Amino acid sequence: MPAIDADAVRGLVVGEVLKRYSRGSGSSYDEDYYNGMVPNVGFNIAMLAIWGVILALHVLMVYLKQYWFSMCFICTGILEVLGYIGRTWSHFNVDGMTPFLMNMICLTISPVFTMAGLYYQLSKLIEIYGHKFSFVRPSILYAYIFTCCDIISLAIQASGGGVAGGESSVHESVWTGTQVFVAGLAFQVATLSVFMMLMSHFLFKVYVQTRWQYLGKISFSPAIFKISQREIDHFYRPEFYALRMEPDRKMFHYFIHALIIAIITVFVRCCYRLAEMVNGWSGYLSVHENYFIILDGVMMSVCAVSMTIFHPGFAFQGRTVSVRITNGGKHHKNKNNDPTPDIPQPESEQEDSATVSEDEKIENKEEPGSKEVKRNFSMPSLSGSTFVSRMASFKRPFGKSQRRSQQQSEIEQSNGEIPYHNDLYQLPSGREYPEIPEPTDSITPQVV
Repeated sequence: MPAIDADAVRGLVVGEVLKRYSRGSGSSYDEDYYNGMVPNVGFNIAMLAIWGVILALHVLMVYLKQYWFSMCFICTGILEVLGYIGRTWSHFNVDGMTPFLMNMICLTISPVFTMAGLYYQLSKLIEIYGHKFSFVRPSILYAYIFTCCDIISLAIQASGGGVAGGESSVHESVWTGTQVFVAGLAFQVATLSVFMMLMSHFLFKVYVQTRWQYLGKISFSPAIFKISQREIDHFYRPEFYALRMEPDRKMFHYFIHALIIAIITVFVRCCYRLAEMVNGWSGYLSVHENYFIILDGVMMSVCAVSMTIFHPGFAFQGRTVSVRITNGGKHHKNKNNDPTPDIPQPESEQEDSATVSEDEKIENKEEPGSKEVKRNFSMPSLSGSTFVSRMASFKRPFGKSQRRSQQQSEIEQSNGEIPYHNDLYQLPSGREYPEIPEPTDSITPQVV
């Protein structure tokens, strides 16, 4: 799980407290921490109840052995519960610093833990479908890189809060600190945008490009999605065929849709936070709670509910199946270094390949005191791929130059006599010979 620096949190606190001392440029004094806005008690109590249930469910779902995901969402649930406790408390005490800090700190950093859990799910999906569909290898780098980027974003926001706090202490404008804070939010949005592009690349290759390969052509028609996943599953990693298809694994396929919804909702929330800060600590978005309700509270709740219903423990059968993240080397290449995963062959082909190995096996044995070599042969198999492979190794001189060289060697071996089957033999000139009809021509009998 991502670690939170204590100094970074203190800096973030200082930055959030500036709401009390700033209106736009930070030069005026406000009556309360919310700039005249009183948090809606009904909405905040409802969100407190929803997140309490979600938190309890994720604690119970540790049983499904998705430990990283569970710990991340448990931390998210704890922070969201504390944040809405602070907002509910602030309804009755808008001048209280403690409830305000509970609200601003907890609700600001909770998406960091949420996305840390979601980044890891993309790594698992790549492991299940195959590393050839991944843009970054090994796939665990998705979780490492983007989680670190979120922590860096949080540190930038905290440093911006610290700079703004220093400016406010000497009664100067907090413009510089605010811009640093905005830069941290912008970095978080940019990071999430890159992750969404990489995930779109993965989904395109898994769902669209494989169908193009199945059809043998490129088509942008929506009709390609009429091809079922079962028909194209042989393009994926065979080790997890049962996890994807047996029985009808609707939970697994719906999980991918739920993951997309969760990522989009967190992205919307981060964009809202960025727009809120661009408008200033006491801007229009900051003092109108309806925007917070829809673009922060509802978005995060939809994310959590979707990932609770379609929990990765259900999708990946966490109790019985272990999806280990590998580097994608030996596990995804066959003997010919073909990136296409090895596909299990039918039993008939497996038996035939076994026959080939036995037919081509020659054992040389020497008995003591004997120089004779015993060779054991078995009858060759001319079925399936065996016959094709042996015919491919058979070379016949079909070229004209090859036929002439072969015929010349036959003449030399026959002491100058021309064999009857030699094409170099020509009839003497100056004499007419009847034409030999083609096999398809009809022959008219003649009476002599």
